[in-house]
Amino acid sequence: MDDDLQEFALTGDIAQDVRQRIGLLRHFDSTGQLPFFQQIDAVDTPFVEVHGRKCVLLGSNSYIGLSTHPDVVAASVEATNEFGAGTTGSRLLNGTYSLHVALELQIAAWLGHEQALVFTTGYQTNVGTIQALLSDDCLAVVDSLAHASIRDGVRLSQAVEARFEHNDAEGLAAVLRSHAGTRYRRVLVLVDSLYSMEGSTAPLEQIIDICKNAGALLMVDEAHGIGVFGSTGGGLTQRNGVAKDVDILMGSLSKAIGGLGGFVAASRDFIDEIRLSARSFVFSTSATPGAMAAASAAVEIIRSDEGSDRRSRLERNSRLMREALAPLDVALLQSDEHSPDWSPIIPIRLFDELRTALSWNQLRDAGVFVTPAIYPAVSIGKPILRVCMTSELSEDDVLSSAELLAKELSWALVDA
Repeated sequence: MDDDLQEFALTGDIAQDVRQRIGLLRHFDSTGQLPFFQQIDAVDTPFVEVHGRKCVLLGSNSYIGLSTHPDVVAASVEATNEFGAGTTGSRLLNGTYSLHVALELQIAAWLGHEQALVFTTGYQTNVGTIQALLSDDCLAVVDSLAHASIRDGVRLSQAVEARFEHNDAEGLAAVLRSHAGTRYRRVLVLVDSLYSMEGSTAPLEQIIDICKNAGALLMVDEAHGIGVFGSTGGGLTQRNGVAKDVDILMGSLSKAIGGLGGFVAASRDFIDEIRLSARSFVFSTSATPGAMAAASAAVEIIRSDEGSDRRSRLERNSRLMREALAPLDVALLQSDEHSPDWSPIIPIRLFDELRTALSWNQLRDAGVFVTPAIYPAVSIGKPILRVCMTSELSEDDVLSSAELLAKELSWALVDA
């Protein structure tokens, strides 16, 4: 590590570390090495052009390649030509188009819920849904690694918050027992299905049993599971056969579906409550016609034989990458006992934020574009490089990228 970068090392003191992170950002920005806010100049799935260099993209959430699918793009263009670039209004007023309603009906039928509601972004979906369903007389019980939008939604709702250790079903049961007899208007347990940084999955069957025994509601964030798992791409809740036991299901339109937006699927009663009370829904301009049409086209592909084929390729590539990295002494972040036998998210643990930034630059220069994660995306002192697999990578792409990862990261994997 360069001596002149030591001053930016994080300490664990949050206030000081914020200042350090700003200093680090400015240092790397001034030297052209900042691994964030990178400008992508061209996309030729699964490759991108960055600073004039063609890189294989191992950081995309478009897990099955639908963001550039010709049918998805064509649907977006057609809707934009017909309805315009934007709706210029909130869903409450003049921003509900036939495209929004059709997509909501499509999603509800696909996932087996009474109704669905589409938001402009996935972040707004979680924040608004939780804020609408909870208040200061409610209890929110949250997995410690739940997505930031879930935690922010709980804060906005002013509900009493309790956390349990990541994927610790017994810990969840203990938290609920500790609050037994307390008169909360509503108790809501909140988990992700597939965790975006760790690649681990929630023990859904155990969580569902615990919630039923405690009389708690369950909301599952399927942002990274939708389109990736399940017989028709309905996520881990579908694959595990527990979709009917989930009270509120959140999903993203910007991951495997490949566009922009989010949705929540639930009973009619819950959806009506959210529709009228979610501030991020009521006070935001609705999603663009192009985004809605693109999502609808993508869902049709996901549910088709083509979607099944794409999921199979994604699984092949994910397994192949993990197998290729295993003998190369790459410190993969081990997922817990509840993880699926494969995941498109493969985190590589590094030992400090500085080496994370520097090694990212080396990989980009070598032609591999991955996504770095430092605090607050992960805990202080536990940075990762997150490798995200997609169906559009060839076997040669996977194997050659694995070799480059091992080569370029060898110095950064040593705990010095």
